[in-house]
Amino acid sequence: MDCVTSVEILSAELDGAATAEERRRARLHLDGCASCRDWYREATALTRAVRVMPAEPGPDVTEAVLPALRPSRLDRLRGAEGRPLRLGVRWLLVLVALLQLGTAVLYLTGAEVRVLPGAAHDTVAHVDHETGAWNAALAVALLWVALRSRHAAAQLPVLASFTAALGGLCLLDLLTDRVGLARVLSHVPVLLGLALVAVLAVLRGPEGFPGTPEAGHAGAAPDEDGEPGIVPGPAEDAESEDPGSSPVAHRASA
Repeated sequence: MDCVTSVEILSAELDGAATAEERRRARLHLDGCASCRDWYREATALTRAVRVMPAEPGPDVTEAVLPALRPSRLDRLRGAEGRPLRLGVRWLLVLVALLQLGTAVLYLTGAEVRVLPGAAHDTVAHVDHETGAWNAALAVALLWVALRSRHAAAQLPVLASFTAALGGLCLLDLLTDRVGLARVLSHVPVLLGLALVAVLAVLRGPEGFPGTPEAGHAGAAPDEDGEPGIVPGPAEDAESEDPGSSPVAHRASA
């Protein structure tokens, strides 16, 4: 054993982290190394002096620190306190998704709303605008968020961009008298769905749920809202093991 390894083991011993085998090997090295014996003697004396050193009184910063540690209203809503609110929003989202699915059925069966200012007006232009509306797909997306609300933030870009485009086209068609107001109002479930998904995304937080890792694998324990949670996989467990061959490899206290 060289001096560097011996010093690392002896330092770990002073912290109470060295194993019996490591201490035995370090003692064998000390028997033949005067410089390491001197270092160990000085380190032992310093460690004892630090441990018995009286602590100097400091200022009481409790009142200054505690307010900063108290969770905000939003943080509390993201925790157990906000669980009823999140469940309520999810049930509302289910209702909106069913309304949206009903709208899709009306479009697919040809029974959609056709209320126009005059009989001479046709809805062909507006139907062309609605070709990419994907009403059934939107209903499925809203139902998925209601069932797995931690995915709310991932759905926001698609829902927001679609709602913005559809809103602009509806306004254009209203201004050009190519569609009736009742037909435009049939898109209200999309707007409501976007609002509810945005609320869920805010309540779930940037990491999906407070204290939950962003990555993991399926089949884990349920989280606070009753959804499947995320736990470290086998690969992550393996990475946490000590990969070093040295007796002091990756020792935090060495």
